[in-house]
Amino acid sequence: MKDPVLYTNACIWRDDSYDPGIRAVYCRDGLIESFFSENDVFPAQCQVIDLKGACLYPGFIDTHTHSFEGGLYSDGLDLSAFQSIPDILEAIRIKRRSIHAQGGNVLIAWGLDENLIREKRFPSLKELDEVCDDIPLLLRRIDGHSCVINSRLKIMMMHSGIKLLKQAVYRGNDNDVIGHWFHAQCNEETVIQAYSRAAEQAMKGGFTTVHSMIGDALNSITHYALIRDRLSQFPVEFILYPQSLNMDAAIEVGATRIGGCILADGSIGSKTAALSEPYLGTPENKGKLYHTNEFWSGFISRAHHTGLQAAIHCIGDRAISQINDIYLRLHQTDPKELRHQLIHCELTPDPLVERIAASSAVCVMQPAFDLHWGGEDGLYSRSLGEVRSRQMNRFKTLRSSGITVTGGSDWYVTELDVRFGLQGAICHHNPVERLNAGGAIDLYTRSAARLSHDESRLGRIALGYQADFTIMSSSIKDNDEKRSVGESACDFDSLQVLAVVKKGRIVYDRYARYR
Repeated sequence: MKDPVLYTNACIWRDDSYDPGIRAVYCRDGLIESFFSENDVFPAQCQVIDLKGACLYPGFIDTHTHSFEGGLYSDGLDLSAFQSIPDILEAIRIKRRSIHAQGGNVLIAWGLDENLIREKRFPSLKELDEVCDDIPLLLRRIDGHSCVINSRLKIMMMHSGIKLLKQAVYRGNDNDVIGHWFHAQCNEETVIQAYSRAAEQAMKGGFTTVHSMIGDALNSITHYALIRDRLSQFPVEFILYPQSLNMDAAIEVGATRIGGCILADGSIGSKTAALSEPYLGTPENKGKLYHTNEFWSGFISRAHHTGLQAAIHCIGDRAISQINDIYLRLHQTDPKELRHQLIHCELTPDPLVERIAASSAVCVMQPAFDLHWGGEDGLYSRSLGEVRSRQMNRFKTLRSSGITVTGGSDWYVTELDVRFGLQGAICHHNPVERLNAGGAIDLYTRSAARLSHDESRLGRIALGYQADFTIMSSSIKDNDEKRSVGESACDFDSLQVLAVVKKGRIVYDRYARYR
């Protein structure tokens, strides 16, 4: 058995504030055993780690990621910084050469936001074929809800018996089929490597626990069992979701939840999120509900009666209402403490907020979405108009209504880095929806632990809890206080993740300060 560890000389966050009465935390066998104040004598025969005045938080939890895709894509081509089609095509040409030199046989490009490049469009099939015609190429939009492919990939899919519509940009079902077919070509070694890269990125981003979706969002849970049986290999804790409509398969592998990004609708950026009123400038388009009320009623009811927590992707108010109304009916007729999830839950007018509060659903949200797409000139305003854009990502309103709200990144869609989530919550473009530091931290700690029924084990620095910590360079509350006195922007540049502790042991040390 390893010696106990005592973390000292730290500013320690406990529940809602920094606790000046505690200067050290004593950990044994992976749990928090005791606290020490300034003048206490430390126990003998323990490893003492001086945190040098850094801030110690409960280990942050990301409640919604696509860890496999994120880990897989991290070895691909990130298009988020490119500004034109020619720049993108040249980057693809260079990446293709690199892949050939390394003996690879596929090219993944991701992170494209066509609204931010000069041409305001995706590359065409002809353009893609000119720079990459001999290996399959998948190019995905930043939200994952649209893609384009080259002819090589299209031919491979046709030979596999998959027929695609003839369109320049694939959305909806075709987009999902393409993405999941592409992922299914990966062998076990590639899958495990992807999760290892995801774990590394999670630690760099300050997370000790990560909720991860596994499955094709249709009828397969793909490599769920492979990762379930290897959870102890990873330095962070993965909480797994069988992301599939195949409930029998989820039950067979012993899952306690089902879903993730099984889709009630699409996304705002792809204009497929289901809205009550049309998208701005397109009066005929209100997005799309991907399934009928009867379908979701049968699926969610079966999950509920079986004791599975349901987790459904719903972004537009029409889709959120469709799913939440079923949660509400079940809560009223057969109440269970399952904590069904409304994933993303972005557009919520006041009457919908009231119905969510009544259903006891949990809103699994992504604060960085507002950071990237909020504001007067952001995607939300351009797509929905000013009034509805102010009804997006309503963290404070939802929490004030008694609704549990958790923080996730939706990585690979936004960064797997808690700083961006905290910044998005504290510096929301709509001042009415901003959270203070305590509220923002809660999204990633206590509320996040409650989502997975781990509130007695994770999410707090308290006696008997798992010794999971995130060590930050400075106080998150400093940024909160800057914002509260009227500064126009919050400065998170100086806030760094210094180290991550899992079950009492340092698993990540950015600068080798504590080794």
